[in-house]
Amino acid sequence: MIGWTGVSDFAGGYVNGRKIQCCMKWLNHLSRVTSQKVFLPQIDGLRFIAVMGVIAYHVLQICSYHFIASSKSGAGGVGDKIIGEIFGAGHLGVPLFFAISGFMLSLPFAKHYLCGAPPIPVGKYFARRITRIVPPYLIHLAFLFLLCGMVLRHFPSHPALYYTNAWATYAWDHIFPSLVYANGFLFRAHPYPNIVLWALEVEIQFYILVPFMTSVFMIPRERFRRGLITVAILTATTIGFVIQPTYIYMFSLAGNIQYFLIGFLFCDFYLSGWVVRPEQRRIWDILFLLACGLIVLFQSRAVNEIMLPWLNLIILIAAFKGFYCVKFFSNPWIVAIGGMCYTIYLYHWLMISAFVRATEKFQTHIFWFDIIMQFAVLSVAIIIFCTFLFAIFERPFMRNDWLIKLWTMARSLARPHSQRRAGNVPG
Repeated sequence: MIGWTGVSDFAGGYVNGRKIQCCMKWLNHLSRVTSQKVFLPQIDGLRFIAVMGVIAYHVLQICSYHFIASSKSGAGGVGDKIIGEIFGAGHLGVPLFFAISGFMLSLPFAKHYLCGAPPIPVGKYFARRITRIVPPYLIHLAFLFLLCGMVLRHFPSHPALYYTNAWATYAWDHIFPSLVYANGFLFRAHPYPNIVLWALEVEIQFYILVPFMTSVFMIPRERFRRGLITVAILTATTIGFVIQPTYIYMFSLAGNIQYFLIGFLFCDFYLSGWVVRPEQRRIWDILFLLACGLIVLFQSRAVNEIMLPWLNLIILIAAFKGFYCVKFFSNPWIVAIGGMCYTIYLYHWLMISAFVRATEKFQTHIFWFDIIMQFAVLSVAIIIFCTFLFAIFERPFMRNDWLIKLWTMARSLARPHSQRRAGNVPG
């Protein structure tokens, strides 16, 4: 099995001097803190390409709004169309996130049912989800409220906030539904002022149902179990293909459950040992590239509804079985950035909207070239800023005991000063 406990495990293969050792130590301080006994670097590597795809998509969308393509490239030139197709497929990184969540959250339950591992107490599962996911999210929502009052209300592009004393009421009325992960149900629209939070609402719906959905792994017969999961995937994709979807359907668990179930199917393959066998084949590298190409090629076609879950399954398998894929997805820098994907996802859209106002001054008016350059510059800036945000607002909450330590510290500070001094006097 390919497993390691931290980025520092790579140090031995990279040490060529003090600079490399410092880099490894720095990466180790930024690596994900996980409660899993075996850390799978490829998973954070997959998170990397998912979040970079989402960044690419929003760079294209926001820059298209701000930039005016010059006649040098020709309106709708070949270069524009190619870059538009590639970057436009980036939003499909979100279904890949869903598939990864399906795998990672079903894994401990499946290990219990299929491998005899200790059971997962439901209370402990939900407590871990709340203490790990909610605090960074609450900090982000508080930031959004301050952003509305200090910045957005001064922009006419936000008419509901623009120089009005009612800005706080409007901001609260939209941020509070996000606080309870219900904006989509209440407004049938993406959250305001950070539209990307819709995906977190879908994730929460899935988190709630995980202990019940994973009961499928109680089925002992392998073929029947996998067949049942496959039928559920095909049913969900067929429904999405034939009906006229509403907003609530498209941007809720109902319209995305097939991607989480792909994670279940991959989990079944993983625990069978087939995925993590030592041999790695270049055919899976080819299949990975083919899957990515098909995602780009068919992104705007109806058939994509049926193909995408299975293309994501190929990508998941290739990350563990491809000769070059394993090397790429296990690269310590890729893994470290992928481990920060939650913070990057929360803040990237706002950062692109802010930074592009400065970087648009350097456009060449060759649209396809400008999009590539903006992506390169903005993605680096986002990663740098989010590294600090991750270290301050997310990583501390990855530790299982952070709440206990906080409570102990609070009790210590609440004691009278004289008692604290007396407690430090040796007996």
